[in-house]
Amino acid sequence: MTEGDQSAAVPAWVDATQIPDVSARGIASHVAALVRSGELSLGEVLPPVRVLAGELRVSPSTISTAWGLLKKRGLLTGTGKAGVKVASATGLIRGLEMYATVPGVNDLRLLYPDGELLPALDQALVGAAHQKNLNEYYDSAILPALQRAIEPSWPTRSEAFAVANGGADAVWSVLQSISVPGDRILVESPTQPQLLSLMVELGLTIVPIPYGVDGLDPRAFRDALATRPAAIFFQPRAQVPTGLASSRERIAALAGMIRGPHHPLIMEYDDLGDLARGRHHSFAEHAPDHTVIIRSYEKSYGPDLRLAVIGAPENVIRNAHAQIRLTRQWTSRILQAALAWMLEDPTTAASLSAARSTYAMRLTALTAQLRARGIPIATEDGFCVWVPVISESAAAEELSGLGILVMRGASSFAGAAGPHIRVATSRLPVDAAPRLAELIAAAAGRVEDS
Repeated sequence: MTEGDQSAAVPAWVDATQIPDVSARGIASHVAALVRSGELSLGEVLPPVRVLAGELRVSPSTISTAWGLLKKRGLLTGTGKAGVKVASATGLIRGLEMYATVPGVNDLRLLYPDGELLPALDQALVGAAHQKNLNEYYDSAILPALQRAIEPSWPTRSEAFAVANGGADAVWSVLQSISVPGDRILVESPTQPQLLSLMVELGLTIVPIPYGVDGLDPRAFRDALATRPAAIFFQPRAQVPTGLASSRERIAALAGMIRGPHHPLIMEYDDLGDLARGRHHSFAEHAPDHTVIIRSYEKSYGPDLRLAVIGAPENVIRNAHAQIRLTRQWTSRILQAALAWMLEDPTTAASLSAARSTYAMRLTALTAQLRARGIPIATEDGFCVWVPVISESAAAEELSGLGILVMRGASSFAGAAGPHIRVATSRLPVDAAPRLAELIAAAAGRVEDS
């Protein structure tokens, strides 16, 4: 159904007598309840705005405003010309499968580090617990000892630093401090589902930019800059889910396209940090006053450290830290000091080097087996393999029936894209790769019954 299809039958739920409040917010609330109850199902196209407005005896702008509210919550997607449709019954976590552990099933959906490969925390925590002024209220953006420890390995010189409670918290804090609902943000496509949901929650308009070999697509990037985005977001290396990286040449070319008085904030999210094999080439080499680098230490040093560091111009750090202070006060100095200790500890460095090699072997084992079976795999680094398939649903269901759970690729895109599945390798034994590749290759070629 499109905006011009005025003759389409009006569904039963479009009944003014059942909607006591026909304001934009009242209509949005009513439709949200229908979506969450299942009366309006995933993918269902809603009647045209003018048809609904006529039936409910309101102006078309009232319906458009209601749809805007529901899109911000992730319940609807689409436009008037192509048709507005139901995106999810769960709103902002649309497209994400349930993540409960299933006994007896090989769950390859989430990119968890292997606990056996994480560095030991005991000595780091003992020392951190004896630091000066512990349990005093705290206002600094980062523990000085942690800043000294991270600076030698930081991709470029950053003017200031702040600590957040993990990578997603860091991304949220920066975006919350520099944007308003409705702002456009250029986002690598595909990307991490959790971060897409976070951006939708903030009310941002996502402009997807294809991410391929060497990084963001130059033509799409140049065209999207004309929309005057508030920010640009991408992963410079071990990109999730593709496992690709941005080359120095591509970064330089993209930086040269950003001209004129409007300069969006460039956000680089380094998820694996020291576990990534590729180099982090940064926009900061060309635009230091407009570049934010976020490095997560969760997968490399331990999820329970809940730490990510933001490096950025002073004004960006000041505003992001204000958001952190407002909502979370500060990140534990015990955890900051523990990370600082580990960053300077030779034994921890050796442990990380061994972990990096092991993760690489696991990834390579599966990618090599898939390529040998004719599956075109571009993945080179990271915790997962990005597998092209004929049908995501058919492939995921086929593998699920064999006791293997994978992530459907649709959750990694803001819009339509080619079908893929994401397969985690971070905990996958090397000797399991041949059999798994055989099953994936078979499932990848299955076409869903029409």
